[in-house]
Amino acid sequence: MRICRTLPPAAAPIPLHEVLKGFSAVFAHNENGYEQFQAELQSYFGRNYCFLVSSGRAGLALILQALKQLYPGRTEVLIPAFTCFSVPAAIRKAGLAIRLCDVDQQTLDFSHNELKKIMASNKGNNLLCVLATHLFGYPADIASLREIIGDEIPIVEDAAQALGGENAGGKLGTLADVGFFSLGRGKALSTVEGGVILTNRRDMGMALASLVARQPGYGMAANVKLAIKALLITILQQPFLFRLPLSLPFLQLGETLFEHDFPILKMSPVQAALSRNWRGRLRKHQNARKKNTKYWAGKLQLSCGSWCRTEQGTCGNLIRFPVLAANGETREAIVRESRRKGLGIMPSYPTPINEIAELAANFAGQGYPNAGEICKKLFTLPLHDYVTSMDNERICRLLARHGVIKGS
Repeated sequence: MRICRTLPPAAAPIPLHEVLKGFSAVFAHNENGYEQFQAELQSYFGRNYCFLVSSGRAGLALILQALKQLYPGRTEVLIPAFTCFSVPAAIRKAGLAIRLCDVDQQTLDFSHNELKKIMASNKGNNLLCVLATHLFGYPADIASLREIIGDEIPIVEDAAQALGGENAGGKLGTLADVGFFSLGRGKALSTVEGGVILTNRRDMGMALASLVARQPGYGMAANVKLAIKALLITILQQPFLFRLPLSLPFLQLGETLFEHDFPILKMSPVQAALSRNWRGRLRKHQNARKKNTKYWAGKLQLSCGSWCRTEQGTCGNLIRFPVLAANGETREAIVRESRRKGLGIMPSYPTPINEIAELAANFAGQGYPNAGEICKKLFTLPLHDYVTSMDNERICRLLARHGVIKGS
């Protein structure tokens, strides 16, 4: 097989020397690394409560379990109809019902008109919470959301893809009642796996502390597997090697899966070790993404059937640059050509939440047209540290050939 340069769709590289240090944590039984990372996050975000767990979806599941304790009798979680499949999976894991609201195609946030209709019909006050999502790092409008839903329903901030982002002077993940981040391999910062929960609410903090304390930790075998996984990702996500794992179907790279039977664990010593120098690494990632985002913001100002939103200061916060093609056929043609040439362009989530096979029966007769259109048309451009100016030029020529950019 011929190996050629292939860009990952998203990446937050961990330096190899940090990965090698992480191997020593496999056999460590002290909590120093965990406690240091936790204290640094509390200081950085200015939150009274911070919890470190195995993944972002584990963090969301624990948040929902805590809310169930605080608001007994409420059983529904309102989420956007277009979002990551891990969100409904975590809701199912927590034993709650999913309620959907259509989205705005220009912002990927809730459609405010649809949200107002839902709130007007919520006479039984069965909503446990509303989940606001900073998708791809774009800030959701938390202030407007609070105006619409009022003060009685908690807002959970899905900042899984937005660590380090800010909006209106506040750090994303701290603008609502409780927020969480993911530290997965394609997020804003990576420890290969991992999740962070933040809140300033004492009742939430106490409930979460009790829940997290009851969760098991990683065993020795899981720690070894995690360290090996970190090493393999660090090596194989390099553009000159990435085509190799991409060609192996069993790795399921790029696939969106609905998996609600996932483990909820405390963060492991290996993950904590892989967080070393996280603030410096995050700044480095943000600088690279900011440079590439500005390039695409300029190129797409005169684009056909696409959009960008950089006026809110999001340039350094995006983990991927989302673009809406004129139609589904154009999107598919762009993605196919990108795969052949290794340019890292990827489609969005394959279906709206209501069309996930395991959930579809719950939403019979309900439609979310904006979410459906986004699933057909949206693709993302890579922004990470491995993307070079030459890569951007190659992508630009591809987009021009398919009429997305009027001139290159």
